[in-house]
Amino acid sequence: MKIFTLIFLLLVTHLASGQSKLPVIRAISKKALIIEGDEDRYNWNLSPKTRPDVHTITKSPQPKWVKFYTDIDSIKVKLKPGEKFDFIVLLNEKDSCYTRIESPAVKNYAKQYPVLHDTLKFILTSFNNLKFKAVLNQADTLNLMFDSGTTGLLLTNECIKHKIHSLNLESDQHQLQVGNLTWKGLRIYPVELSGQETDGRFGWDLFDGKVVEIDYDKCLFIVHTQLPKMGKGYSRLKMDYRYNLFCINAALQIKNKKYKNLFLFDSGYQRTIMLDTVLTKEQQFPDDLKVIKKVIMKNGQGRAIPVITVNNERFNIGNESLFNIPVQLMATANPARFKTHILGNEVLKRFNTVLDFQNNMVYLKLNTLKDLPYVE
Repeated sequence: MKIFTLIFLLLVTHLASGQSKLPVIRAISKKALIIEGDEDRYNWNLSPKTRPDVHTITKSPQPKWVKFYTDIDSIKVKLKPGEKFDFIVLLNEKDSCYTRIESPAVKNYAKQYPVLHDTLKFILTSFNNLKFKAVLNQADTLNLMFDSGTTGLLLTNECIKHKIHSLNLESDQHQLQVGNLTWKGLRIYPVELSGQETDGRFGWDLFDGKVVEIDYDKCLFIVHTQLPKMGKGYSRLKMDYRYNLFCINAALQIKNKKYKNLFLFDSGYQRTIMLDTVLTKEQQFPDDLKVIKKVIMKNGQGRAIPVITVNNERFNIGNESLFNIPVQLMATANPARFKTHILGNEVLKRFNTVLDFQNNMVYLKLNTLKDLPYVE
């Protein structure tokens, strides 16, 4: 017993010694800034009470540089997937803020046996929403939409108030079932609005490490543990993760001039393409395009946004081109929080799609909806 006690004390002493050797930077203000890679910026508030105070970076298959800035000091670290880095921010020379930056481990179910192919049916609504029947906490049946432009599980305030028998929003142990798929340990985030005919939405990260096949021709949503065999004709595009969302590269084209950029892959956006006004100004995108109409739209928080619809001659995505697409220009800043156009489901529904969250690729192939007139 004495030997065991001695070993235990030595272990505690070693851990305490290791903790005291953590890198230390200093701050006067509680406000800090985290920059992931070259672009993604997050405001941070120092907290001496939270030990450790954790920032989890956006999914990154490759090592990523992360910089942490206080008002007077900084620290930089390169993290591989699954790694974490602990350090102390000494606030006003007296309060130690134990801080951790961690990179999520890469998920990959390709080696899972047996290989699974779960087929879910959805309804493609007249508003371009992918609507599913879902069961929350084995009790409440809801209509939810798949939104590749968000993460987690979000329910409208109306749904929370009137459709759910009992709900603890502080809990992170909620269960969601869609078809044969079940997720446990979820937190619910309330929002003001969701797509028409739905009570909320669920994001791409519920399928991280798997492969999602969206067949708009048959209204099938197939979740694979391995990449399925695909026929010819698919375009292959790399996923670029930003702020916990994923984008692809594509190009707008006007009068033979191409404007290449990131496009947020957003099945939850019901229209065609929302142009980022910052990007259009930087690239000197034509400002004399034909105006089709002016409307007021609302985002997920219910905020009104003035929108102008103009005609875009050509959109090049992968090996395909779409012509004369009515695209949207906002009078406000981009709601995505970073420089990207938003590619919505009025365009995406024209492609049968494979989202490979194992190899971080998107596969697109034009389907039978390709010639439908665009909703302006």
